[in-house]
Amino acid sequence: MSNSPVVQSGPDTVPEDVCAAIGAATRVALIGHVTPDADCLGALGALWLALPELGKYPHVALPEGTAARKLSFLVKHAGLTAASESELRACDLAVVLDTAKARRVNLEGKLDALPGIAVLNIDHHATNTRFGRWNWVGADRSSTAEMVYELLLALGCQITPTVATLLYAGVHTDTHGFSLANTTPRSLQVGYELAQAGARVREVCERLHRSHSRSEFDLLKVVYGNTRVSKDGRLAWSSASYEELSAAGCAAADIDDQVNVPRSVEGIAVAILFTEGSPGKVRINFRGEGEVSVLELAQQFGGGGHHASAGAMLNGTLAEIVDQVIPAAKAYVAALPDNAG
Repeated sequence: MSNSPVVQSGPDTVPEDVCAAIGAATRVALIGHVTPDADCLGALGALWLALPELGKYPHVALPEGTAARKLSFLVKHAGLTAASESELRACDLAVVLDTAKARRVNLEGKLDALPGIAVLNIDHHATNTRFGRWNWVGADRSSTAEMVYELLLALGCQITPTVATLLYAGVHTDTHGFSLANTTPRSLQVGYELAQAGARVREVCERLHRSHSRSEFDLLKVVYGNTRVSKDGRLAWSSASYEELSAAGCAAADIDDQVNVPRSVEGIAVAILFTEGSPGKVRINFRGEGEVSVLELAQQFGGGGHHASAGAMLNGTLAEIVDQVIPAAKAYVAALPDNAG
């Protein structure tokens, strides 16, 4: 007899009030976070396709230019079309996905633009501020896509090959191909079930990892060229200024997983990427290797996220922000155990 633990996954893990909130709604606004990643877009797309089965009318908040070119295949697979302001205001429920804080929603005017509409907050970030009337925050989940998969099962919706592809993209990216510490027996089981349901695994991997445009490739060259490593070899960081982004033909929406460049240096415990998506506004991506948490470091600068993957946004020149953050990061790494990373 096997002593392996049972994988806890499925519709029974979804809070009853979450299903009840969706069941009571007719018109549902689907909202993600600014600069949506594959997890966010996959979750949005899956609900967009599934909710009509339940007699619901979904409307997606997706301002033009906010989805990266590399992820446009997810938008196309789902057939997502951005709702108008009047359509969003006419909804009786707003489902906010993969968004830790209300100020991060991908909506002009934020949630204040939808007065009187109840909010269902579904997210897997440990720092989620519980800003909804209903809050399902699964900090133990690999991704919001994993949670949406369980939600669709609980609601009795079909997991079509297209829905499975969207959700698989979310799980795959947030676990970095099932290689990070947030990869659990549950997430592996979900990945397997999505593949069984017809997820186009090969296409997802090719689109995400082997389909760089010339501009994205040029941006990678910038990030490689700007990578620096601390003397002790445990901190690596890189940057891309607004001018460098523009010269490469990229924009803020194209910043996604380039932090994996400094992260790929052997022996590092913490990796950081600084990008200036617009003049004077710098996005900071923090990554921790092994069991190293970078959440506390990100919080020093008003950011948040996960223990191993966090971020922050600061106003100032790129040089000013780098000079502000790197000394704090070096002190943070110096305080880590010698075997961390």
